[in-house]
Amino acid sequence: IVPRDGLVSGTGIGGGIIQIKQTIKKDQFTTANNTNNYTDITGLNVTITPTRSDSKILIECSIYNSNANAVNFFRVLRGSTFIEQPSGTSSSGANYNAHGFSYFDHSFQDTCVFKILDSPATTSATTYKVQTAVTSGVCTINQFYNTSNYFGISTITAMEVSG
Repeated sequence: IVPRDGLVSGTGIGGGIIQIKQTIKKDQFTTANNTNNYTDITGLNVTITPTRSDSKILIECSIYNSNANAVNFFRVLRGSTFIEQPSGTSSSGANYNAHGFSYFDHSFQDTCVFKILDSPATTSATTYKVQTAVTSGVCTINQFYNTSNYFGISTITAMEVSG
């Protein structure tokens, strides 16, 4: 990265990547019907310490999931705060307030990918995590539904972007 600390604020040229942190989740995770509450996807979180308070953090999530006859909802939180909440939704309960979702009408796998540009306005260590809610059945992360022979990985990546 040139310069190492990103591009200078106020120059009209922003967007230099200052640092990147990534977590790769290789193990499996399952959760049953939890429509009224979101559940943390264990191990799908990343911590980044911004070097500047005016930096933005670009969060990219790729979730390998499978289910049968269900809808899975996913959302990203900064600490315990749901960031970039869609309009017309409540922060309590699932109620479709998600960044990404997958619909399954048969048994198969899918990958849900979404990106969020956050402005944490801090230079303190900041943790981002992914949660899921399921309308019915079981949400299975990193394993093909109903088999123990096929696996995938899920990732969450945090990139500090200069202001």
